[in-house]
Amino acid sequence: MFEHLDDPSPPEATARALGAVLARATRLRRRRVASALGGVVVGALALGVVVGMAVSGPARSQTFAAFESQAGLLATGTPVPSSDLASVVFVGDLHGFALVVHGTQTLLAVSVDGGDTWTVADPSLPVSFPAQFEFADTAHGYLWGGPPSATGAVALWVTSDGGRTWVRAGLGPVVSDVSAIGPDVWAVVGTCPIRPMAGPSCPVVLEVSTDNGQTWTRAGAAPPAPENAAVTVSDENIELARITRARAYVLTFAAQAGSPGAAGSLTYTPDGGQSWASLVDPCPPYFDFGEQIAASGTADLWMICASQASAGTQAKAMYRSSDGGSRWGLAAAANAPVLTGGSVLAAAGGLPAGGYVTPYSLGHENLAVLTSTGAWLFPDRSGVYETTDGGKTWSVVAGLVKAGLVAGGTGNVVFADATHGWVCETGTGLWRTTDGKNWQRLGQ
Repeated sequence: MFEHLDDPSPPEATARALGAVLARATRLRRRRVASALGGVVVGALALGVVVGMAVSGPARSQTFAAFESQAGLLATGTPVPSSDLASVVFVGDLHGFALVVHGTQTLLAVSVDGGDTWTVADPSLPVSFPAQFEFADTAHGYLWGGPPSATGAVALWVTSDGGRTWVRAGLGPVVSDVSAIGPDVWAVVGTCPIRPMAGPSCPVVLEVSTDNGQTWTRAGAAPPAPENAAVTVSDENIELARITRARAYVLTFAAQAGSPGAAGSLTYTPDGGQSWASLVDPCPPYFDFGEQIAASGTADLWMICASQASAGTQAKAMYRSSDGGSRWGLAAAANAPVLTGGSVLAAAGGLPAGGYVTPYSLGHENLAVLTSTGAWLFPDRSGVYETTDGGKTWSVVAGLVKAGLVAGGTGNVVFADATHGWVCETGTGLWRTTDGKNWQRLGQ
């Protein structure tokens, strides 16, 4: 989401999901090598949908020859096809970063032209896909998540040179989520290492840095949010939603607790983590296996709730609050009673039942909120939906369909400001809008 309101610049990833992405990348590389021999290949992409993808001729083959044919580490500056981007973030309307799976490596790619072209910045990151990442500016970035170490740790890595080199931060054992506003960085850290079996919940703490992640200090109070580190290898069941430098929310939800219908937890700090207040989590039982929170202001909150996932479907509900989370109202819903113990909400508004949100998707980037009336939703393995009336009605973004995005992929939707946004669909490509309405496919 466009998450930092005072900064004018800028699923659980299961083995099956990771395997699908890697398999897709392998097939794409094979098809591109075949295209170098003069063929034009139409690929059947994974993740439940057949996506027609025509691979261009000699010019493309020459541009991406090193990326597509080299098995080892790529050289810095090697051109990267936009169809190989796994997820993207942008700092302003021109400078972007992307995670890319290349063979057994997870690499970082960079763009300086709004996503038109990409090159390798780091050919082998210290964290493997499905990592999460964020950049506060063109130099300072943060990388975490992915598979835990043998000791159950999930580390945070920090860069100060645009992703060319990374240094491990002294936090742990499990870094759950990170948010940076300029040099002011917050990290929610679980106090239990990842365990193979369920155990007692542990508290989380808030670590704060004011020097771009070089040094860290524990906040005066810990958010009253539990962590069960046995549930997810990357702790996507804990979300840090930072609104301003001082105001933030920490959300945990029932998939983390491991029991259907368990209540989620939403806490709020108005003073940089010196104090926390517990708020109502509006997601009803069986709609709280997956949740994401986003905001357009300090009082205007959006919450997407989702059921357990099955066969490409999740029941979903969209809740809205205009008073900072004290009271919530149901804006729209999509039911799948077989996944919610027969529970049914007042369904309206075109919210899709198809597709997954956290923790069945990568990171917390399914929902992008721009204003109190406008937002975008990209459920994993679904299409991209838009609302212009505060979440009451949702419809497929026709401009993206017209520009070639086919529903059924996985990726993320991000905005750098109210008009500049990107949709990344892994294995298919990257799309951009510069006016919030019209879309173009990049890197063809």
